[in-house]
Amino acid sequence: MEASPTAAFDGRAVLVTGGSGGIGTAIARLLATRGAQVYLARRPGSGMKDRAIADHAPLAAQVRHLELDVTAEADWVRALSLIESAGDALYGLVNNAAVLEPAIDFLDLDLAQWRRHLSVNLDGSFLGCRCAMRIMASSGGGAIVNVSSGAALLTVPEAAAYCVSKSAVLALTRLAAKAGGRHGVRVNAVLPGAIDTPMLWRNVREGESPAAFVQALTRVHPIGRIGTTADVAAAVAFLLDPANDFMTGAGLSVDGGQVVH
Repeated sequence: MEASPTAAFDGRAVLVTGGSGGIGTAIARLLATRGAQVYLARRPGSGMKDRAIADHAPLAAQVRHLELDVTAEADWVRALSLIESAGDALYGLVNNAAVLEPAIDFLDLDLAQWRRHLSVNLDGSFLGCRCAMRIMASSGGGAIVNVSSGAALLTVPEAAAYCVSKSAVLALTRLAAKAGGRHGVRVNAVLPGAIDTPMLWRNVREGESPAAFVQALTRVHPIGRIGTTADVAAAVAFLLDPANDFMTGAGLSVDGGQVVH
């Protein structure tokens, strides 16, 4: 008898970074409803827990919150030690934490901005992959999902550092998948398009109406709409699902066809 999809992650611990954003909390909610013990990590000082989780008793019991600076190796060691000390064997990691400083012309992009994108988006994913893989390799394997972006396959001069960092995340995903295979660790990536999150809305230019902004984005998504956080969460859950244990090194676009427009 096939396992119920609602119980796919029963008894499995999953660490999700970027918990202060819309995609991270959507992933946490979905995984919790499917039985996972979720550790939702937020950058230090990022504020309150997500009310949609905190006010929902069944989900709240399945989600534990912690602080994690993904660019700091010591923070990764501490976070993973916390999970271990709670008696949970780490099965999954979702490297979702990211930064995007929008609307910076390539000629105006300074080195500090460039390095910040690479530090959070790429270094953070590398540290997560390496640190988590070490633990998974000694405990029977696991699954990692890196959140890249459709921007990894596009050329957007006003988001050059973001595009480059997310493209590098795809290369990291393939390398980590090859390294992790012999240890029973799968590594895949999702590539979201325009997703309705606060990060997306920071791209609205001064004087541009929200309606015009959405209309422009919709035109480059053949499916006829922008995406939702639930769209991304569903793809992440699919890649983490142990039923899909022959998938590794893949990049799954969740972009309404943006990259084929």
